[in-house]
Amino acid sequence: MSPDDITTFYQGLVDDEPDRNISDVLMDVAYTKRNAARFWSFLLALDTSITQGSGDTWQTTHNLPANFDEPYRVFGGAGGQNEYQQVPYDDILNWISSPMRYAIDYVNSQMRFTGGAAQTIYMWYKKLPTSLIGLTEAQKAATTTVLWPKQFCPILAFDMAQIQMGGIDADDIARPQAQFMNAAHRELYNSMIAWDTKRHMKARDNSAAPLHGSNMLSPADVVDIP
Repeated sequence: MSPDDITTFYQGLVDDEPDRNISDVLMDVAYTKRNAARFWSFLLALDTSITQGSGDTWQTTHNLPANFDEPYRVFGGAGGQNEYQQVPYDDILNWISSPMRYAIDYVNSQMRFTGGAAQTIYMWYKKLPTSLIGLTEAQKAATTTVLWPKQFCPILAFDMAQIQMGGIDADDIARPQAQFMNAAHRELYNSMIAWDTKRHMKARDNSAAPLHGSNMLSPADVVDIP
């Protein structure tokens, strides 16, 4: 679904056509909230643009991808066989001589490495989706703007309606429908969680247990955050 499609569905839920700027803000709030709820598999991306140089120190900075939100797993080496461990940015001085460690400077959108030889970095990370505020007309009409499986995009319309007026237009006809629409809202979101969890677990041989690299890292994020 495109942002325009979601807005049309939202207007049907509230039986109204609020100002488009208000609709855009409501959609962005809902989108941001849902994207931050867990590490969705459909927001996972791989970056190979960073190289840890032989002369790098803990003070050497590397720019993160423009759409970077948070790291998932980081590997180094020609075949990406060595998994790195993240350390707190404010604790990096305690790790400056330790190999296969990295820290994220979120303020400046940079990462730093400690110790280790020159090697290509393979970083799996969670993408930060484009804001739904201030989109062009083409972006509003595009079905690729919202980075979700299309069957779950109506969740945003339900969220928008819920934010605006408790999920339903309170007239004599619509008021009795509130409980049914809210139930459909919850069931669709639970379906989205189940869909995503199934894909996380499929990648781990249908087990909730994490895969372990050489340094026993990479916990699986398959639990919903209330």
